[in-house]
Amino acid sequence: MEGVKFTEEEIRRIIDGLNFEKLQGIIPAVTVDEDGKVLMLAFMNKEALERTLRTGMMHYWSRSRRRLWMKGEESKHYQYVLGAYTDCDNDSVLFKVHQVGPACHTGEYTCFYRGLKEYKGGVEILRKLEAVIQERMRSPKEGSYTSKVVKAGMREAAKKLSEEAAEVSVAALAEDRERTVYEAADLLYHLVLLLQMKGANMEEVYRELWKRRR
Repeated sequence: MEGVKFTEEEIRRIIDGLNFEKLQGIIPAVTVDEDGKVLMLAFMNKEALERTLRTGMMHYWSRSRRRLWMKGEESKHYQYVLGAYTDCDNDSVLFKVHQVGPACHTGEYTCFYRGLKEYKGGVEILRKLEAVIQERMRSPKEGSYTSKVVKAGMREAAKKLSEEAAEVSVAALAEDRERTVYEAADLLYHLVLLLQMKGANMEEVYRELWKRRR
């Protein structure tokens, strides 16, 4: 894969338009994946930004090591540029990237995985579930049920979803409230898994529901 590359004229215009003086020669750089999930925050000097825009691969400035570095130069977890944005004050940048493997050196997909006070709403837990499924699809894990279904293919995923839908119906008709909720959670998991295998996500489902509401 190749990231988006900028022309020399575009590179000059972008760099000249940014305020590097505010933080003595560097600016914050935020990266998000294709779905808008925040992956990491690092810093760039002019050279790092120039190399990023010219090569289509994310480069940063290490404040502790005092040197330029390319994401994935050791881990092979490269970040390919899909788009670039500046904030309203022109003193920070945001990149949309295609992330290869986890972004965090700990092995987590994102560096922002430590919850200080987690929002426990439905949308957030489904996003976390999507992230886990995506990771299993990228890096199959021995003994993982998700990896097993993904390996078996779409026919198996569709079969499992149908089975779970039937179990929710049975629980609603013949069992108690708690069992119905339990089976509904299984159904949602299998729905999210099937969507991911199809190259879709729950955000698209939400948008479709909003369209129908209107």
